[in-house]
Amino acid sequence: MPDSTDLYRRLRAHLDEMPVPFPATESGVELRLLARLYSPEEAEAALLLSAVPEPAARIAARAPGADPAALAVRLDAMAEKGLLLRSGRPDRRRYGKAPLAVGIYEMQVDRLTREVQDDFEAYGQEAFKGAFLGGRTGQMRTVPVNATFVPERAVGRYDDARALLAASPGPFAIQNCVCRQGRDLQAHPCSVTSERRVCLGIGHVAKSLVRSGHGQPVERDEVMRLLDTAEQDGLVLQPSNTRDPVFMCFCCGCCCGVLRMAKALPRPAEAVTTNYRAAVDGSSCAGCGACVPRCPMDALDDSGDATAVLADRCIGCGVCVPACPTGALSLAVKPRPAVPPRSLGTLYGRLTVERFGWLGTARRLGKALLGRRV
Repeated sequence: MPDSTDLYRRLRAHLDEMPVPFPATESGVELRLLARLYSPEEAEAALLLSAVPEPAARIAARAPGADPAALAVRLDAMAEKGLLLRSGRPDRRRYGKAPLAVGIYEMQVDRLTREVQDDFEAYGQEAFKGAFLGGRTGQMRTVPVNATFVPERAVGRYDDARALLAASPGPFAIQNCVCRQGRDLQAHPCSVTSERRVCLGIGHVAKSLVRSGHGQPVERDEVMRLLDTAEQDGLVLQPSNTRDPVFMCFCCGCCCGVLRMAKALPRPAEAVTTNYRAAVDGSSCAGCGACVPRCPMDALDDSGDATAVLADRCIGCGVCVPACPTGALSLAVKPRPAVPPRSLGTLYGRLTVERFGWLGTARRLGKALLGRRV
């Protein structure tokens, strides 16, 4: 590691002050990952950022003698590289730090390198999976690809992908899947689907994807076709964990970073936010095992006369259901279904309280109100 190791240690600690942790490792792989993403000059600029987006003038005030206009140019260049969050019109730009995921990693789409992918995966297995999946509230949740798989639904529209997208005012945009790009770079192409341009942005996220050049606007009928493809290929739908999601990922167990980290855990059902679990009608099950290879969590056991669901591993995605030739599989609503947060702001507020407590959250809010970095 070069002499700038301390700089990247400080950046790691700064990013770790967000609702989504950025923990240190014994190997230092996270420092190598940051060094691949940020030049030393970019790392210094990132250290000035707050979790609350701010104008360049306020950010520059933290660096004596810094020129706000010059800093804005650097921050804009960093935003183009997916290293921070940027919002607002060109004359009213605001900049803030981004979490590693969902955030910096996903923004490496169409620019991802093999080296970044390798380090990201190594970091995920060493430390990040526990940090990303260990909280009570997830950034993402799993919804069934088809609500008709649930005989008696007792949850809201937020758990019905087709109803959500049919009712959404849009707009919609799709972009390439960064996870599948990463696996392609590692010579492990997706074994579930040939689709690559399937990451769906909704509303303001769709507009941002189109402005960046990474997203392609699509009409509602194309979005519905993607849902048909997901059901046919066995893709897991993972929208943002809000009642009206701003993105929806079409994931697979062999490429998706979130699903692969969850699969490595002994009880994925505890780590993935979902209101469902698979259920088998033993009297109808032929024990053919056709459903087993579709499960991304190895949650189906066909060693007996009828297939059994391993409750600790099932994430309620429903991709197993269409594979059953006898109709023995369905989804059941969990005993205590959860209502997702209303908005992204509510979601990240909840994540902040869960991580830092009410007092720690109040302190951060006070610092933000005073224009200090949080």
